[in-house]
Amino acid sequence: MPEDAVSTSDQSALSIDRDHPRRYSSAYSDMQQVFHLSMCGCGFLGMYHLGAASCLVRHGQGFLRGVDKVVGASAGSLVASAIVTDQDKLKDCIKFTYDLAAELRSKPVGALTPGYNLMKPLKKFLERSMPEDAHIRASGKLYISLTNVKTRKNEIFSEYNNREELIKCLLASSYIPLYAGVRPPKIRGRRYMDGGFTNNLPVFEDGFTVRVSPFSGGQEISPQDKRGMGLFFNLHSQDFQLNRRNIARGLHAFFPPSKDTLTKYFNRGYHDAETFLKSRNFFEPERKITVMSDLPVKPSPHNRNRRLIVWRETTV
Repeated sequence: MPEDAVSTSDQSALSIDRDHPRRYSSAYSDMQQVFHLSMCGCGFLGMYHLGAASCLVRHGQGFLRGVDKVVGASAGSLVASAIVTDQDKLKDCIKFTYDLAAELRSKPVGALTPGYNLMKPLKKFLERSMPEDAHIRASGKLYISLTNVKTRKNEIFSEYNNREELIKCLLASSYIPLYAGVRPPKIRGRRYMDGGFTNNLPVFEDGFTVRVSPFSGGQEISPQDKRGMGLFFNLHSQDFQLNRRNIARGLHAFFPPSKDTLTKYFNRGYHDAETFLKSRNFFEPERKITVMSDLPVKPSPHNRNRRLIVWRETTV
């Protein structure tokens, strides 16, 4: 195992509970506490993560500045990487997700269509969009959950020797056998696959981890479905509520729904993140400020070489 990779035990066992005993204490609102951010693996429901991330970037910069570690598995690691390395790239990630979903919907059986390799468009996008110094920005801040193919154990990477290695880690964390190709990515001589198989929603022992999930399961940023029968189950270190909506979400994760439905997931993520920020007094409303714009004036014999000073309101 690489020296900078943290190994965790195999947490793939499934358990079912009533009344959800794993909720965290609400005492974490202390502003002096160390915070971390964890985003689960969820396939095309990554649109929910993109909505949540967009809200955090727009209204929660104070919260994000206080976050020590950002961790993700699969789709969650991709959005986490954008938060850490270049928040301006979130718009590109949204467009890419829409385009990739449309491409898969056009295939006979989506990503399982013979001859199709989901890793190719993802690799191309990452190589095109990630900053040249992404590995420097990510080292020590971005944690990626991976599953060692040989040992079937979870390993979390947090240091990256170069940009190429960071991209390989992101690809490996999204690699599902057969669904995303036939050969898992190799990193430092070892092959890795989707971290969601062993730890889909990592939580750090120090500080408080704010968990983000498009599945209802009691996470800090997640849909709050009606309790129904009150049954919850834990799979790969993540709690899920046992209901029809989560079953539908699971199908949408692997077989992308319509663009309108993806947009609804995005909006829901944005809304749930906003609710979290407001509930913990982290929400930062947009401010209207008056700025001075120096605009050119249409030339005439009387105003040659003059410029017009205009005061206008803008949102920041």
